Amino acid sequence: MIKKYKLPAMITYTTVFDKTKDGYDYVEACKILEQYGCEIVGLNCGRGPDTMMPLLKGIRAAVKCYVAAQPVPYATTPDRQVFHFLQDRKGQRAFPLALERHLLSRFEMAEFAREAKELGINYIGICCGGAPYHVRDMAEALERKVPASRYSADMSLHGTLGSEKVVKKGETKFREQWK
Repeated sequence: MIKKYKLPAMITYTTVFDKTKDGYDYVEACKILEQYGCEIVGLNCGRGPDTMMPLLKGIRAAVKCYVAAQPVPYATTPDRQVFHFLQDRKGQRAFPLALERHLLSRFEMAEFAREAKELGINYIGICCGGAPYHVRDMAEALERKVPASRYSADMSLHGTLGSEKVVKKGETKFREQWK
C-alpha cells in the first residue's frame, strides 16, 4: 500500500516479547521486510538502549537498507528487557506511572546516539519518556546544532561548580546567545 503512493516504506517493531506476534525473531523479520521493499526497518519503543543495542547489531548486519532505532530512555536490563516490566522498590510494576527512578540521563541517551551512529544506524531517535533535553543532547552528540542548542548547559557559569569569575553585586552575566 505504501508503494502505491510512492512513499518510502518504514516499519519498526516494538520488541516487548522475544519474537514478533507471528513468530519471527526481529532480525529475521527485518530481513523479510527488506525483501518486500521496505527502505527502513528497525526497532522502536519497549526497550532501552542497553537491551535494544544487541538486536540492532543483528539487524544492521543482516540488512542493507536503512535501520531505525528509537529506544525508550529507561534503564532496562537483561532481566527486565522492556520498560513495561520494570519494578519499583517494592517490587510493583513501575509502568506506566512510576518510571522516574529508571529514567536515563541526557548523557546516557547521547552516548546511545553516538554508539548507534558508529554501528551504522541511519535513523536515530527516542520514544516514550523522551524529554526535550534528551532529544537536544542526542542531536548534539550526532554533531547537529538545533534551535534548542542555545539552551545547552554551560557549567562554566554554575555558581558553585563553574569556572567563570564571580559576578559583582548588581551585575548580571548572560551568555551572548541568551541576550
